[in-house]
Amino acid sequence: MNRAIGAWSENLPDALRGGRVVLSERDLATEIPVPLHGRGDQVFLVNGWLVPVDTKRRRREMVYMKDVIQLSVYAFILARQSQALFGRNLPVSGTGYIRIAGPSRTIYKPVALLNSAQIISLWNRYWALRCEGLRAAPRHPNETVCAGCSKKAMCPVGRRVR
Repeated sequence: MNRAIGAWSENLPDALRGGRVVLSERDLATEIPVPLHGRGDQVFLVNGWLVPVDTKRRRREMVYMKDVIQLSVYAFILARQSQALFGRNLPVSGTGYIRIAGPSRTIYKPVALLNSAQIISLWNRYWALRCEGLRAAPRHPNETVCAGCSKKAMCPVGRRVR
């Protein structure tokens, strides 16, 4: 794969073909309306729209909610920083892509991105939990989700999953 910005030699999904990479491995940040930051893997410009792509290396071709949230945060930041980054306001697509680099192939999975109100709500929830010493309280154990959770040992629901 050619890593130069603008060139991409993988077999892209139809929606990204004809686009070009305009950001790669770039720190992104905004303070408005809430402070958020991250490091975007790639951003494509397709027909005048910015489309965020985040790469995950995994054996299973799965997309998790945390992936959708991360990609949505990048889109949220891009929507507020495109003037500073590109010299003009560019719209951000409501669909992003999780690029899954697996052991035998690389695929792109489209995901519907969260809207601004959802991102701000998650930010508020995160800080409410963090500042008040509260903990998330999942109601139903889910064997698939709980098994891979790093907080399983501290979670009363996750501990019940064997």
